Amino acid sequence: MRLKGRVALVTGASAGIGRATALSLAREGATVIATGRREAELRALVKECGSGARAIVGDLDDAAFIRSLGEQAADADILVNNAGWLVYAPLLEITAEQCEAMFRTNVVAAFALSQEIGRRMVERRRGHMVFITSGAARNVQQYAGVYAATKHALSAFAKAFRLELKGAGVKVSEVAPGMVDTDMRKGITHPEVLKSLAARKFKPISAQDVADGVVFALTAAEGCSPDLIELRPRDA
Repeated sequence: MRLKGRVALVTGASAGIGRATALSLAREGATVIATGRREAELRALVKECGSGARAIVGDLDDAAFIRSLGEQAADADILVNNAGWLVYAPLLEITAEQCEAMFRTNVVAAFALSQEIGRRMVERRRGHMVFITSGAARNVQQYAGVYAATKHALSAFAKAFRLELKGAGVKVSEVAPGMVDTDMRKGITHPEVLKSLAARKFKPISAQDVADGVVFALTAAEGCSPDLIELRPRDA
């Protein structure tokens, strides 16, 4: 129960990494606030997380919802910025609308929510933000150029928040996983992308592997700030 007494806001919590992270933090004693767009999944998650957990349903692409979320989760002293999505496609085929949408969710929404929660952490002079980026934040893979660009940007924000908030007692960590076995890849239909993925010889890591990395960051000694945790498939 290393996080007993802490309140953790987890975005994109209805599935995948967000769900695994919320459950792991609850097992460590944190009171979980789970947010996402799928109400039924969030309600089921909250039941599993146990006493005190609550769900706040909404779309992080909506600026008004982010402001409301900041107010409803004002007591959060842990923020896990996990929500995001991707479109795998050749750069000459991906649309400007898809590019803008990925930046809006993966970068702009995470930045806005970090501001909302970060201000409250600074007032209390305590808190820990975790940004879930990707191995793509440091490398660019074929057919995932726009996604990589969003994760490069999110990684830069993680570094910037750490620099500006460390004097106020707020830790900031970046957890950067490689390929993860989640539902995000199930919607891929482009034949060249499917061929590329099928050619990879390594097994993806699991959402729980990433959640374990988040717990490691959050349970580090008070005087230790894990700035970057990179996770990749063993044989990649």
